[in-house]
Amino acid sequence: MEATLLCSTGLLLRHGNSAILIDGLNGCHGSFKQIDRALAKQIIQGTLPPDAHIDGLFYSHLHPDHYDQLDNAAFLRNHPRVVTFFPTPEMPDHGILQAGAFTVEYQYHEHMPCNYVWAKHYTFFVQAGETSFYLTADAELSPEKHRAFLHGRIADHGFFNAVYLSYPETRQLLRETTRHAWIYHMPEPETDSSGICKKAAKNLARYGEEVPNVTVLEQYPTVILR
Repeated sequence: MEATLLCSTGLLLRHGNSAILIDGLNGCHGSFKQIDRALAKQIIQGTLPPDAHIDGLFYSHLHPDHYDQLDNAAFLRNHPRVVTFFPTPEMPDHGILQAGAFTVEYQYHEHMPCNYVWAKHYTFFVQAGETSFYLTADAELSPEKHRAFLHGRIADHGFFNAVYLSYPETRQLLRETTRHAWIYHMPEPETDSSGICKKAAKNLARYGEEVPNVTVLEQYPTVILR
């Protein structure tokens, strides 16, 4: 299994010659990292990853820091048979899709409160081979909803927004529901005008003993598993 964080919350997961992309072909929004344009072109043309093909294209929601309409349209013109998940108001709240070697279970979970336009938001539990991932994107801080979806499962790798480090009940969630919790959707430190990076570092320094399984991801791309 291989996993690479390409941008913001954009993950490329690969198992053998099968790969899926989650929130990967994203756009520009604030200080959140857009996928490198050369990398996006490789994905659209089908030259990334080498010796593998993308079997699935999944989106937690359609805000621009997670999704770019033009890039996705270009990708689908070149890869019309790829399994896709684009959240719309009509999308079922729960379901399971198979994309190559990957089983992707999805669950509706409200977006964190924000001033941006409403979008239907989902979390994903992904399995391939012996490895599992739980991806939460901008999911509202609701430990009971996460636990209800996971129903006792412990993900090998969980991906959470930095604000999950701020509260004891969400730190407990990171500790108890994932073997390794990754904090993603981080601005690059040199462009972070919001203070998210500093607050995450402060929280990790203060509460690190509560969450020894947590790593903060601030660089793009970052290889997580190889």
